[in-house]
Amino acid sequence: MQWAASSSTRGPVGHPAGDIDDGARDAFLSHLRDGVAAAAAGADMREGEFVVDLADVEHMSAAALMALTIARKEAINSNVKIVLARPNPALREVLEISRYQLIFDIVDDIDTGGD
Repeated sequence: MQWAASSSTRGPVGHPAGDIDDGARDAFLSHLRDGVAAAAAGADMREGEFVVDLADVEHMSAAALMALTIARKEAINSNVKIVLARPNPALREVLEISRYQLIFDIVDDIDTGGD
């Protein structure tokens, strides 16, 4: 897994790429935590958002999905919402089968959140 960071009108954006397998879980979680911290620091008194751009992710293991769940729980405590953006059709299906659309916003556009 590779990782890059940028920003958008919504807040900080993390750009993982490649496979997020069991071996990449800890690094993925660390990057998610860094993004949540950046969103919390820039949010002031309103809810912050941290966007995870999944456009270049080919596969996520169950361990990677668990990392997302852990980061979400921590984000709630920091008044930050994690938004999952631009998953490919196969990854979107995995997220939906896992019912992640019930706990994350899954959007098709990084800046506006349009589906």
